[in-house]
Amino acid sequence: MNIKSIISTLPNQSGCYLYYNEHNNVIYVGKAKNLKKRVSSYFDRVHNLKTTKLVREIVDIKYFVVSNEKESLVLEENLIKKYRPKYNVLLNDDKSYPYITITNEKDPMYKYIRKVDKKALRSFGPLPIGSKAKDSLITLQRLFPLRRCKGNLGKPCFHYFLNQCSGACFKEVDELFYKEQIKKVDMFFKGNIGEVKNNLTAFMNKASENLQFEEAQRIKEQIATLSFMTTKQNVEFQNDLNIDVISFLIDDEKIAISTLFYRSGQLILKDEHIQTYLEQDVNDLMQHFLNQIYKKNIIPDKLILSNEIQLINLSDDFKKIATHPITKDELKMFDISFENAKDIIRRSQISKTINIGNEQEILLQLANVSNIEKELRRIEMFDISNIANEFITGSCVVYINGHPVRNEFRKYNIDAKFTSDYDRLKHMLYRRFQKALLEKRDLPDLIIMDGGIIQIHAAKEILKTLGLEFISVIGLVKNEKHRTEKLIDVNEQEKEIKVHLKLFNWLSAMQIRVDEYAKSGYRKKQAVSLLKNDLMNIEGLGEKRIQILFKKYNTINEIKQTKDEELINLLKNKKAFINLKKYLDDYK
Repeated sequence: MNIKSIISTLPNQSGCYLYYNEHNNVIYVGKAKNLKKRVSSYFDRVHNLKTTKLVREIVDIKYFVVSNEKESLVLEENLIKKYRPKYNVLLNDDKSYPYITITNEKDPMYKYIRKVDKKALRSFGPLPIGSKAKDSLITLQRLFPLRRCKGNLGKPCFHYFLNQCSGACFKEVDELFYKEQIKKVDMFFKGNIGEVKNNLTAFMNKASENLQFEEAQRIKEQIATLSFMTTKQNVEFQNDLNIDVISFLIDDEKIAISTLFYRSGQLILKDEHIQTYLEQDVNDLMQHFLNQIYKKNIIPDKLILSNEIQLINLSDDFKKIATHPITKDELKMFDISFENAKDIIRRSQISKTINIGNEQEILLQLANVSNIEKELRRIEMFDISNIANEFITGSCVVYINGHPVRNEFRKYNIDAKFTSDYDRLKHMLYRRFQKALLEKRDLPDLIIMDGGIIQIHAAKEILKTLGLEFISVIGLVKNEKHRTEKLIDVNEQEKEIKVHLKLFNWLSAMQIRVDEYAKSGYRKKQAVSLLKNDLMNIEGLGEKRIQILFKKYNTINEIKQTKDEELINLLKNKKAFINLKKYLDDYK
């Protein structure tokens, strides 16, 4: 069966889907509330406009139907772990952190774990790597004892005689005793450790007076292990919530993800992940990342994510706690995370070894195939994307010496009055090269148009107007399956390029990059337009409440069809609700 036939047989049910390449390898695993709708979206030109590298490789699709979203999440995790598909985010199996928990039992006890127990009465962490969490556990056991033994022994245990067990070994312990102890532990993990340090210091001095110098030294080291609770961070926030901040940065062929863990206003841990970026959809990537990292770790009270992540597409567990950075503190936290992501990329660039040979070979081959008699150092490719003639975005990607230079990529907002791609391209190219001339910026040796002869003529017309005819122009033609097929050279002659496999793959990758960059542009514009539309002028509504609305509804019309009681519960503000209803009544 071909792909179209397979999609037509998919059920409108929840499940997981697997994409296979021509070698029968699983290259992507995903989950969906509606299999047919989700899988169709990958191949629907209306929604995706450009075919990504992933879609180009798909030759077969298989799926599993499940009963609910929770089952699909578990199955997706297992399938990713089994097949390790190259287009999914793949974290190491040990992506877990230290936690100290208090068990949810009649006589609770402390435990040190590296995979959070979601049934625990309390979980404290993640604790900083290198913080000697086990030593902190011993300190808590000594100062705020809970049950330390198996319990119901019929006699006091060894730890009871050391005042390190509640006595559940031989007696009934008052529930209020445990509540008081746990209250002190809560305060300890909020940074109020004065009592702990004072008690430990007293124990240390007593041991020293009794000439128990080894014991005194051990207690001194225990005090030192508490430093992570008192160390002042560069930025502190007055907040008792557990807040995680996740940002990402894409550069060249890599994506870096930075995760910051804030507890009681303190940045206690940062983690980083970097992997090859194959032009995947960042919303899918982030959902996979969240699924994997929170499988073994505490889901926070608040999750701050990049504005590029569409919150409405997150699974319910994350959607209810997720926010874009809006408040002053949220913006500060996110900036710290994003700077860390930039540092991850910087260190990656320093450490990598660049092989120039292949790129130089490809550039020479490109010049030869395109009938260009000059060295190609700087190449720029252009494309236009839109959704139903809205959110029109032009994109330019820049390659220097055969490598993408992402900080020189640019997006261009294009007015809807330009109704044809020909006029849109002319508008974009005129803006770009007129500005380049005024600012005396580097000009390309070659322009590649993501399209055929019409796009080439648009470029040549603008270059002639600006006196830049010396810049070479070629085009890349796609077939009916939207796959790269031929090259149009500087003499406007079609050339087969599949015979030059390295060049073909390199040009295809460039096309994917300009497609995806343009697409990310109109997605962002679409999201921004929702936030910056007339709703911002409604009294009582701000960015936060508008974000809440669009985490649940895709469009104004969906909001308009919602029952009043549901809107009141969402907004939690009667004045905002009344003003919104008035706006919706007038909305056409």
